[in-house]
Amino acid sequence: MIRIGTIALALALLTAAPVSAQQGWGNSFTPGEARDARQNGDIVPLRRIFSDLERRYGGYQLGADLRSRNGGGSEYRVDWMTKDGRRMRFFIDAQSGRIIRSSGG
Repeated sequence: MIRIGTIALALALLTAAPVSAQQGWGNSFTPGEARDARQNGDIVPLRRIFSDLERRYGGYQLGADLRSRNGGGSEYRVDWMTKDGRRMRFFIDAQSGRIIRSSGG
């Protein structure tokens, strides 16, 4: 049941990306761009990122965004609630799935 909720929330977040772009997130991917990048194999699927974070930290995602990096490439920015109640933000390389940096907690 949690996985279905996570998938539904992830889909809602992907469709909300244009709203984020209107709020000064000019480097965010649109849902279509994110889908195309995933289908072309340019980025790892967001569900894999969520699985990795859940396995490592427990808990669930609060929000996610796929963005272009200033130095090239792309990254996921994921807000996460750990199983022990810490709110964290992860910046994850979208091509490899590796955590670039994190804050919070």
